[in-house]
Amino acid sequence: MAQSPRLLNSVKRNPLREILRRSFLLIVLISHFSLLISRLQAQDSAYARRVICDLSSPAMYGRGMQHRGDSIAASYLRRELKTFGVKPLTKDYYQYFCFPQTRTKPPIVEKGYRSQNVCGYHPGQTDSMIVICAHYEHLGMHGDTIFYGAHDNASGTAAVLDLARQLSSNKTLPQYTYVFLFFGGEESGIVGSHHFADHPLIDFSKVKLVINLDLFCGGDEGLMVVNANAPETKPYVDLMERLNGRHRYTAQIGRRDNARNSDHWYLSQHCPAIFIYTLGGPFGGYHSPTDTCDGCGLGNYEGFLTLLRNFLEEL
Repeated sequence: MAQSPRLLNSVKRNPLREILRRSFLLIVLISHFSLLISRLQAQDSAYARRVICDLSSPAMYGRGMQHRGDSIAASYLRRELKTFGVKPLTKDYYQYFCFPQTRTKPPIVEKGYRSQNVCGYHPGQTDSMIVICAHYEHLGMHGDTIFYGAHDNASGTAAVLDLARQLSSNKTLPQYTYVFLFFGGEESGIVGSHHFADHPLIDFSKVKLVINLDLFCGGDEGLMVVNANAPETKPYVDLMERLNGRHRYTAQIGRRDNARNSDHWYLSQHCPAIFIYTLGGPFGGYHSPTDTCDGCGLGNYEGFLTLLRNFLEEL
């Protein structure tokens, strides 16, 4: 039977209509996918946000020695590690040390004051270790003024806890044993990590790499790696740069020679160690009462953490 002109016109229009329909569906799918990615990123940074806000709350007294804010923060970290199933390196996760001298400016501390490092590990298939660390204490208080320390260094502490949470949740044992260290006394002259280096709880000869995270809010301009050019660390930073070149996790990865500016320093005398911090804002301030949780930008956080996770998988 012959087709009517109306039906023929309908058939002729169908290809264009199909193209438009598929284009519309593609736009909808892309929109939903973008929204899903956005929600996943928000979800992935939500834990870090909570930890940063908890550690930089007034209840922590600036994580200094006044009102034993450092011990309140250490108890918080220990509780989180226990929740993840991270095992203690000591009986109670703590390695105690005493301050060698009095300080009268923030962080204010009396000689002999006892503080603690918080130390845990997640076993791997071998006893070769990767150490991930951060300092958790801050400047404390000066009179009634609290130095909240969100950027310095509740942010780095949160990132280490987040990595501990994710790595310990895997049902398959990782290739390496992961050690998670949270140091006290950094603001007073990297006292806690110095004590750890002099009284190690691990065999430094079995450490493949130390990754120290300090100042981890913001990062609109990328990341900086300290001790990136030493023969024992350069191959690792090269790998990090290759991964970033492939996936563009961050704007750039800068390099600096070694410096005595964070907790990696004394550990680098015994094993390969790098220190990573963010470049650019946003963050609330540095060594200022304005360094609050509200000012800590985490828009780049998921990219940073994904880079670190993929880097660890490639080692």
